[in-house]
Amino acid sequence: MHKNFGIDLICYIITKFKQGLESSGMKKKSVHVWPSGRDGRRFAALGAALCLTFSAQAADDGDGRSPGAAPDGGAALDQVVELNPVVVTATRNEQRLDDVASSMEVVDGNVLQATVANSFIDQLKKNASVDVIQYPNGLAGIGLRGMRPNFEFTINPRTLVLIDGRPSGSTSFTTLSPESIERVEVLKGPASSLYGASAMGGVVNIITRRSTGPIGGSIGVGYGSFDTRMTDFALGGSLSDRTDFDLAVGYVNQNGDFTTGAGDKRPNSDFRRTSGKARIGSDLTDMVRVDATIDWADLRNNAPGPVSFDPPNASANETDRLGGDLRFTIAPRDHLITATAYASRENYNYITVPAAAQRYRSSRTESRYLGYQVQDVWAFADSMTLTYGTDWQRVEADRFSYGAQGQRLAPFSPNERRDSNGVFAEWASNWLDDRLILTLGGRYDWIRSSTRATPYKTSYSPGSSDFTSFNPRGGAVFKLTDSWRVHGSAGTAFAPPQGSELAGENVEYAGAQRRVTMGNAGLEPERNRSWDIGLGYADGRLDADLTYFDSRIRDRIRSVIVSNTAAERVSSYENADNSRMRGIEARLAYDAGSWFGLPAGRVGISGSFTRLLQAEDFDATGAVPIRNVAKWKGNLSLTVSDGNTLSGTLTARHVDTRYDTDNSQRSIFTDGRGGLFENRPFTVVDLSARWKVTPKDTLRFDVSNLFDRDYYEKADYTMPGRAYYLRYTRAL
Repeated sequence: MHKNFGIDLICYIITKFKQGLESSGMKKKSVHVWPSGRDGRRFAALGAALCLTFSAQAADDGDGRSPGAAPDGGAALDQVVELNPVVVTATRNEQRLDDVASSMEVVDGNVLQATVANSFIDQLKKNASVDVIQYPNGLAGIGLRGMRPNFEFTINPRTLVLIDGRPSGSTSFTTLSPESIERVEVLKGPASSLYGASAMGGVVNIITRRSTGPIGGSIGVGYGSFDTRMTDFALGGSLSDRTDFDLAVGYVNQNGDFTTGAGDKRPNSDFRRTSGKARIGSDLTDMVRVDATIDWADLRNNAPGPVSFDPPNASANETDRLGGDLRFTIAPRDHLITATAYASRENYNYITVPAAAQRYRSSRTESRYLGYQVQDVWAFADSMTLTYGTDWQRVEADRFSYGAQGQRLAPFSPNERRDSNGVFAEWASNWLDDRLILTLGGRYDWIRSSTRATPYKTSYSPGSSDFTSFNPRGGAVFKLTDSWRVHGSAGTAFAPPQGSELAGENVEYAGAQRRVTMGNAGLEPERNRSWDIGLGYADGRLDADLTYFDSRIRDRIRSVIVSNTAAERVSSYENADNSRMRGIEARLAYDAGSWFGLPAGRVGISGSFTRLLQAEDFDATGAVPIRNVAKWKGNLSLTVSDGNTLSGTLTARHVDTRYDTDNSQRSIFTDGRGGLFENRPFTVVDLSARWKVTPKDTLRFDVSNLFDRDYYEKADYTMPGRAYYLRYTRAL
């Protein structure tokens, strides 16, 4: 067969596609496979340029391999499903996934990279069973185990987000950099026994890449629907026998406004993101290592606002974040000591976009994180370890508000600060020839939450609240056979109230209605008590787990409408009597190649699912559904590879019924009645196809929202419809 047959075939297809675009009047609703119009012409032009590049590269290829062969002479690509990986989040120490007593999901970095997404929140929600609140080009957050997602800029979330085990320094998922991620570990259930405040629903730990060996990397460019341009660059490896580094930068610019699945173009919906991470590390001695990292993000987003508002309530946000850490690792005999100091600063600017006037910055929030972690993993016996240490953290948030002429105004929420100190210890032991694994530990925290003097805000008095909290946790894994295991855990967790919930005051308008939100100075911290039990199976091809969980929260904080008339709505916050969330979680990873008589790593199936049996707050009126959590949700992914040059991934995400409060203008979701309503379920499917044209060149074609579904993550804020992306990556 001709050496360049594959390249010639793709070039022929692209050429015919381009001719078809030039000779036909294709319209969006009559074509469902390829992009049309200006986007289609740009795709064809880019494809033609890539064809010339690939052809020249293949002609010059003198390494004795046919174009597209793997660098090692034809070995299979990376395994499409990773089974039983090593994880660190569950115990702040390395262990295999099937030795973890708690329910846990792990998303490998290769899976994240194969996901059709332009942000980390999109990568995560399409690969892990989490609840999401997400505004187009705006704020976003997740929730675990029936906890309502925190989507606002808050220093006290209910799901803790870490980067390499230390707090991320980000108050919204929109500012987390998707570059240089090795894997993401999602630990479900209370984790305050190890991590302190905010780990009520669980922990999301982003493990970043640490490259060693020969220096290598990649550079990529891409173009997509809505006039989207993409560039990424990554480089890493060893600078010497003792020193290594990583550098990764990403840039996405959607210049045009997106179109929904219903065909409606949403004005003021363009965005731009620049983000990245840099690391350098060195083995100072055989026992001592030091690593220094920085990560950053800069976002310039326009947000279209709710669909129902007339005139439109469009907005914009400009956010920048810079964070980093310095980490020392000391490994004397039987010990692994880690000391980490970290800091970050995040600026969030909210831009009001009036329908008939100049846009202006109406508020700014500056969040600052500073802290340290010191811990030791002591292997004091052949089958026993003790992980112990101390953490300190200070988080501050300063808030500013401005009028249309730039004058200072009183902000909605006061300036606030949270100081926390904690000591923790967890004992782990293996028994019965490592068939029984036990863990038992606890943490004691001292917390001070303060509202501070806030210029121009005179409607409240600054104050502070001091409290302590002890949170124990225990777990057990028993391996019935080499493949089957049962596991269970139980523990407690807590989260302090937000400053805005304690002393917030805000006024906004929805049409003619004045909407006032007031804080409640008498709020208590939320406290969670939870247990779970599960059954798992793992062998060389399959890793599956099914877990039942039951969580009860005391003093749950929720928003409540105090009064509601046509002229004014007043809302505040309260500690509900209690809350209960219980349900079933499942995960699956299967190397399915043997079904088709193929080698390992050719066909992979993975998925995760959650079925909530109950998610309710209880107060004097009875049970009230927890908002923005799905009765059941799931992700399913199918990846196929020829082990050499071609691979493709089909991903489906389903979100079932969710309750929410109808905040739309004219209460369109409840026929004008207002109050609670059920969001409609949705399923969104993505497709990614990848072709390794030469040993160093990869062409990728992605389709987001393949079936052009009209859906929303938050009611009244419709997400983008079908989008196409063509990407080219060159290995360095």
